[in-house]
Amino acid sequence: MAQSQLLQDTPLSCATNVEHHHSRTVQRRCQVFTVRDQISQQWAGLKTFVVVERTGIRDGQPWHEQQFYISSQTEYAQQLLADTVGHWGIENRLHWVRDVTFSEDFPPRLGGNAPVNWAILHNFFITIARFLRFRTIPQAQRALSNQLALVFSLLV
Repeated sequence: MAQSQLLQDTPLSCATNVEHHHSRTVQRRCQVFTVRDQISQQWAGLKTFVVVERTGIRDGQPWHEQQFYISSQTEYAQQLLADTVGHWGIENRLHWVRDVTFSEDFPPRLGGNAPVNWAILHNFFITIARFLRFRTIPQAQRALSNQLALVFSLLV
């Protein structure tokens, strides 16, 4: 239904941005549409659906992806575009670090509260590393591995 409405309806608002970094170009286009009555009756509070298209060039190859979102609010496309970009910032600055640097997707510590406790410690370490303005988390690991007094001094 969303795709057919996308082809037929005029969006409430549109926004586009282009970013160039890390040897790639990404163009994002956000469109906000009003939900038709037949769908809004099935979903209590549903007001809009949002289409975010991403196109770009990665490693010299073109790519395209499209995501659909539903919302109980009527937001402007510019704000929603900023929100989706912000979400990926969180994903890249926190979750990616936890998955890659600390291997949280493959935890060797199973049972009880161990995975949660390790996640808390990892978040704590990431916070300290960023507070001390290390360029990377592995750099902070190397520099702080024998500096327990410094790490504990940040607790008080």
